[in-house]
Amino acid sequence: KQPVTRAEVEAIRGVSVAHAFDQLLERRLIKITGTADAPGRPKLHRTSDEFLVQFGLKSLKELPTLEEVQEGRLG
Repeated sequence: KQPVTRAEVEAIRGVSVAHAFDQLLERRLIKITGTADAPGRPKLHRTSDEFLVQFGLKSLKELPTLEEVQEGRLG
């Protein structure tokens, strides 16, 4: 799901992702693409073109589905 707010990711993971997001932004693997229409106007994030390059992907469609990840079928 993209774009996503940090709070949405934290709700899924159950832990703070502030440090992880800072690192991903620093490495240009994610980028800020706007603000959500929600209280506080949280920033919206999505993967960057650099993400695709670093992981050798042509598009995000090459990533495994959530079901594949949960079942351990990664390739």
